[in-house]
Amino acid sequence: MKYKVTYWLNADFVAEEIIDEENINFKNNDLGQYNEPTKNAKFKVLDSIKINRRSYEKHDTRINNNLKKWTCN
Repeated sequence: MKYKVTYWLNADFVAEEIIDEENINFKNNDLGQYNEPTKNAKFKVLDSIKINRRSYEKHDTRINNNLKKWTCN
């Protein structure tokens, strides 16, 4: 018998990207369109990952099996 295990995680991430100086308003500390990471940002997971909870359920090859029993802690 196989089981599928699902983990709910919390992790700290950083996103880094290089932007040109003209995109930053240093007087107002405004990054304009870069106030949020763009698709070009490199994302990294920091060392600490915390598992909040786990669940597991029987795993079979049938599709849309809504009768699976599962357990969560």
